[in-house]
Amino acid sequence: MKHSFLLAGVAAASLALFACGDSSPSDTEDDILSSPGEKTESSSSVTEDESSSSVSKDIPKGARAATLDDLEKNMTLKGLFGRDIYLATGEKHGLFSLWIPDTAWLAAPSDFDDGVLKFSQGAITSIKIDYDAIKSMEKLVEKDSDHSMRFIVNEDDQLQYSLDGGEYKDVGETSVKKNSSVVWNGDSLASKELFCKTGENTFTGYSFYKGRYVATDVVRNAEKTNDSLVSWSAGYYDIHRGKLLMRPLFYSSAVYALVSASVSSDYKTLTISAEDVSCTLSELKYNEVPAADLEGEWESDEGGLAWSLDLRTDRTFEVKAFKGNENKALKQGTWDVYGNQLLMKVTGCLGGKCTPAVMGSVSKWKAGSFFNYGNSDRDDPPIPEDWIAPEYE
Repeated sequence: MKHSFLLAGVAAASLALFACGDSSPSDTEDDILSSPGEKTESSSSVTEDESSSSVSKDIPKGARAATLDDLEKNMTLKGLFGRDIYLATGEKHGLFSLWIPDTAWLAAPSDFDDGVLKFSQGAITSIKIDYDAIKSMEKLVEKDSDHSMRFIVNEDDQLQYSLDGGEYKDVGETSVKKNSSVVWNGDSLASKELFCKTGENTFTGYSFYKGRYVATDVVRNAEKTNDSLVSWSAGYYDIHRGKLLMRPLFYSSAVYALVSASVSSDYKTLTISAEDVSCTLSELKYNEVPAADLEGEWESDEGGLAWSLDLRTDRTFEVKAFKGNENKALKQGTWDVYGNQLLMKVTGCLGGKCTPAVMGSVSKWKAGSFFNYGNSDRDDPPIPEDWIAPEYE
């Protein structure tokens, strides 16, 4: 029997949906939301800085690709979209954001490989002011867009950027005035849980790992011992310019592409879209699971089926089950580990109808030998809990 699945203290925010599954009309990429209650608006043209849809691989003579060490927490991209746009990196855990302060901001997860920041769709929050700079920012994350920004350090030791292979322009220094009433450093949330009351019987909770979060919506029923899981999401987080930004990459149902909030300095209040939500703070206790310990091939005989699971080093996976020669289950997609949570985003499955993502705690594991995975899969048959490494002669 599968164990009941629920994280203690973990709320919703996500974007594009999967290629398979029982999606409702609202669960489509066209219905990705940028901030609670709002959809992003897209412009039909690109400004002069967006001269192509790919970043030039050519680096000027005497220059080198920038690294994270070259970036400050707060910078100015001079001349972007005809004005100065601010770039924030927070604690440098892979989340970057562009800002027109108090007007519009977007967030993009990136490994910053070779000094390149790639943008993806849907991750913008903005006040609806109709002018070119905001339209251009929205264009960066428009559906099916492919925009990137390259950063270099030139021969004069000046940090510069180029959007989509265009002219290199200087990156300047800037500072942001701190607000002592809110949490300002993203790492101060690491290993913490916020459990927030969002309705009469509904709660949203956030579990924060280093640069990553898992969020769940639950319903608390006084007549039952356990809370009921409603939905969940997981992804990158950081605090930029005093805003908690959560950019989901894994999710159980359609949610917002970007959630921006602020956390009070005493951790008792979470403010989203000017609405204050009361929260309780607790310590997040877990045993860190190195992703490398899970990489490789695994097998299980749960449910009388022959299961195989391949967690590849490129962060793609395939899980399948057979009864004799009959294929009973097949899922493919991407995976990652946040803390002790193994996350799987499903991009394809047998029959085309399946859960969009699976999440669960990894316990009792030994690299190359076995692991236990109490997970959220509700498909028939569900992904097993107990896995062992196959033996070869």
